[in-house]
Amino acid sequence: MLKRGEEMQRDLWTSLLLVWITCVPYSSMAPLNNQSQSLQTASAMIPRNRPSEGQRILSRAKRGWVWNQMFVLEEFSGPDPILVGRLHTDLDVGNKNIKYVLAGEGAGTIFAINERTGDIHAMKRLDREEKAEYTLTAQVIDRDSNQPLEPPSEFIIKVQDINDNPPQFIEGPYKGSVPEMSQVGASVTRVTATDADDPVYGNSAKLVYSILEGQPYFSIDQTTAIIRVALAGMDREMREEYLVVIQAKDMGGHMGGLSGTTTVTVTLTDINDNPPKFTK
Repeated sequence: MLKRGEEMQRDLWTSLLLVWITCVPYSSMAPLNNQSQSLQTASAMIPRNRPSEGQRILSRAKRGWVWNQMFVLEEFSGPDPILVGRLHTDLDVGNKNIKYVLAGEGAGTIFAINERTGDIHAMKRLDREEKAEYTLTAQVIDRDSNQPLEPPSEFIIKVQDINDNPPQFIEGPYKGSVPEMSQVGASVTRVTATDADDPVYGNSAKLVYSILEGQPYFSIDQTTAIIRVALAGMDREMREEYLVVIQAKDMGGHMGGLSGTTTVTVTLTDINDNPPKFTK
């Protein structure tokens, strides 16, 4: 009896195990099947001919013209025209029917464009002091019909400065005066030099002042160009007039800079520093 009971218990556990093996996979697969069906339904709701966000970004129109800011060095001359830069439109993908056209200040006389490549050349020597920049317009047209393929675009060619102008004292020669017996550091007068070079680009117009003649009596501030007394006890009765030579040098006073000079006549004015004397 005990053995038969064990066999019945074993058969019961076998039956339960078979039921569990059969039922559990179906119950665990049900959510996956439902999820798959939901994804298929959602996919079916997306229109087939509607581009995705990424596709819309890729198909966005590009900017028509691409170039860097253009410069040409002044006073440059050579056997060949100077290459200033290149214009390029994204319509130019090897299409031989595209033609570049240039208009505006100096187009055709100072600047020329290669109608096939968009290369711009300067045809003559330029002077920044005469004209610092040129405003031009570029456009691309169909070579056969001469019809514009896109609106014209404006750009600027700047003439880059070189140090080709020396400082000048426009108001010189100068005259100044200071009381005799003035203390060291007393202001006499101020001079001013101008430089036609570009004050923004480089040091071509950065001036430094110095005194070439007039020491040890006078000095000058290298930045402000104010002339001052450098020697105490100067007596008008001993010497009344001094000639001072001032230099202004560009490039911050460094070697290779250009310079200009002017003269300053300094007069000592009288003060009451002598008592009356009876000659006899």
